[in-house]
Amino acid sequence: MILKRIQYRLGMTTRMAGFGEEESGISDSEIIEGFLRPKIEGEAVAIPGLIVELGEELYTREPWLLPQTDHPILNPREWLYLGKPNRNNVPVEGVDHEGCWVRIGSAVLIRSEETDEIIGGTSRFRYRFRNKGDKHALRWSNWFMKEYRLFNPTPHVICKITEKLS
Repeated sequence: MILKRIQYRLGMTTRMAGFGEEESGISDSEIIEGFLRPKIEGEAVAIPGLIVELGEELYTREPWLLPQTDHPILNPREWLYLGKPNRNNVPVEGVDHEGCWVRIGSAVLIRSEETDEIIGGTSRFRYRFRNKGDKHALRWSNWFMKEYRLFNPTPHVICKITEKLS
């Protein structure tokens, strides 16, 4: 059922979702039910090859240096990653910059589209950075992340990272 809904949306246009993000052709509940839950339970995901598995690198590398895959269901500047959650929010030393993901807004519960039960949650983040050796304050980037997690704590999350060009 989830796969059919995703395939139906492939031709749909995007619309603004807020915080610099465009809404993709896949809903929040579909990310949880079609990708995160099956991945954690060792089952097949709705669309193989859509999500890049990174582990802890997801939070310790600059977002523009993460591997990027093109897929027709996602917007051109949008990528999905499977990683381990990180709540450190302390600037880490990356390749060219020191930076961190900073939470923006509050967490939102995600309900199943089929049963209306709470299945998970999502939090929004924006990347802040400074050049290495620079003593000035961190600057906001044009990179946004939406972190998806199951309602019951697990060692993995799926993150949708988006680059806003304007």
